[in-house]
Amino acid sequence: MTQISSLTHALSINPATAEQIGHYPYESATELDAALARASAGFATWRRTPLAQRAQALIALAQALRDNATSMARMITLEMGKPLTQARGEIEKCAQLCLWYAEHGPAMLAAEPTQVEGAKARIEYRPLGPILAVMPWNFPIWQVLRGAVPALIAGNTYVLKHAPNVMGSAYLLRDALRQAGFAEGVFEVINVTPDGVSSAIADPRIAAVTLTGSVRAGMAIGAQAGAALKKCVLELGGSDPFIVLNDADLDEAVKAAVLGRYQNTGQVCAAAKRLIIEQGVVEEFTRKFVELTRQLVVG
Repeated sequence: MTQISSLTHALSINPATAEQIGHYPYESATELDAALARASAGFATWRRTPLAQRAQALIALAQALRDNATSMARMITLEMGKPLTQARGEIEKCAQLCLWYAEHGPAMLAAEPTQVEGAKARIEYRPLGPILAVMPWNFPIWQVLRGAVPALIAGNTYVLKHAPNVMGSAYLLRDALRQAGFAEGVFEVINVTPDGVSSAIADPRIAAVTLTGSVRAGMAIGAQAGAALKKCVLELGGSDPFIVLNDADLDEAVKAAVLGRYQNTGQVCAAAKRLIIEQGVVEEFTRKFVELTRQLVVG
């Protein structure tokens, strides 16, 4: 059997079984150039699409997500390991996100009258262009759409570079947008190495860059975006404390702590990464925490 290398392919591996469930060859410079060309051409058309029509596209996307919720949730669970019920919840949350922006987005983007030194003026919200998004694997669909949906209704196009271990989810999401009627180039998925990401950031067709990931990744992306004078939004990791004082309701505190630590298999940027317990209740809290965790694991 030919060994598939992570140097040449994005590998999708089931974290529960270590089984390789997918492999996707990294795209060449020519393929990346074609994707950026589509995103640029798509922007020229999408930015002129009436706002009401863009809102209707989001309503269609919400329906496409719900229509494909079973297959998409299953792929999320296979690729990143969260319980299937939570994966289904992620898809439904994304559908509701689309509907919310379809309803409220047009008002948020409406021109605002103002005055400058006594003269009448107005503030307009105009799209930037193709946006490159480097996204993480912990919420394979939600993390993408929470940024893509407001950007899309504002008239931008979106170029997704997803984490290599969830490319199956990335392609299912692309299929859902196509099913919803989004034209070619409005939402592109690129499967490239870090060098490919650097090329995309430097490319004049990319107007802005966003990343959700580690501090190290943010430093690299931020530096490259700055060098290219591109607008950049970074959401980086942290080390969130969960603090319990002596006068706390321990039963409620334990429930919250277990949820904060294990929700989404513990892969949440705001997860309770450090438990800081006051000395007077640390023993009882620990006992209750272990008991509840065992109940959840054993059933």
